[in-house]
Amino acid sequence: MPNARHEMILKLIQDHEIGTQEHLRELLEQNGFQVTQATISRDIRQLKLRKRRAASGQCCYMTAPTPPIAPSNL
Repeated sequence: MPNARHEMILKLIQDHEIGTQEHLRELLEQNGFQVTQATISRDIRQLKLRKRRAASGQCCYMTAPTPPIAPSNL
């Protein structure tokens, strides 16, 4: 992982249903990271986060699903 902020973002989206960049910014701030909306937007793009509907029905940021690995014929 390139930096501690990215690690914290991934932890936060696992622990919370985060539907907006502002909510993510507030949670990052509570954890000692002072960031701007532009930085959060860039981090979301770099981490390939997507908004998906959670079990609660709220759209929130989640990691992109990993495609299955096809078995090799080795």
